[in-house]
Amino acid sequence: MAERSDTKIRVLVAESFELVRIGLRALFESHTSIYLVAETACIEDLLNLAVQHKPDVVLVDLHLNNGDCTSHIAKLLSACPDSKVLAFSHQNSEYTYLQTFRAGAVGIISKHHSSELLLKAIHAIHAGQVWFDRHITKLLWQAQFDGNPTLEMQPDAKATHQLKLSDSERQIAYLACRGLSAKEISSQLFVTEKTVRNQLSIIYKKIGVKKQIELCLKAPLYGYFKDSYMVGIFFPEDSEK
Repeated sequence: MAERSDTKIRVLVAESFELVRIGLRALFESHTSIYLVAETACIEDLLNLAVQHKPDVVLVDLHLNNGDCTSHIAKLLSACPDSKVLAFSHQNSEYTYLQTFRAGAVGIISKHHSSELLLKAIHAIHAGQVWFDRHITKLLWQAQFDGNPTLEMQPDAKATHQLKLSDSERQIAYLACRGLSAKEISSQLFVTEKTVRNQLSIIYKKIGVKKQIELCLKAPLYGYFKDSYMVGIFFPEDSEK
């Protein structure tokens, strides 16, 4: 392992495949701002290692324990609230991604991405950001409406009563939950990008979220995206069908 430094991001790795762990170890040893505090292939060891080393970032393979590790993530974060969990996956699973975010993870990155992107993700969540890409946003969006009752969440009744979005805000929230950027939303609705960003700030405040991924998880619970006027919104991919 790299020489320890208090200025480095302290990372704990929980990964099932030995070759992947070897690769991650080599990557972190060659990177001056990251220190690998420990690694394990066993989900049962994760909590003890986290309590022992108090890592800044925990990189967790979502397929540990046969893909059922969300309860372990929640326990880890309860014991180590200052740690940030970055989930590591090689498959696309709406259900798994949704449960992972609900368990408290602040990022998901595919094993198909580059090592450079992994390093960026680690730095981003260590800095307090949420890490996700548009593809994951769309998967989470689909999970909210696939009719699977196990994915349903009940919104707080008081919050539902207080939450009032205008028609334009609902349109922007809808498009943001589809994974569109502020620039793409402005093109769709024929308004300036600045207007979209300002509206998103208002929407985030009203719904009680800080990031687009949180909006994607929470906004559909209020039933704002089932109005008939939403059907008329055009998406670029619609023309390709």
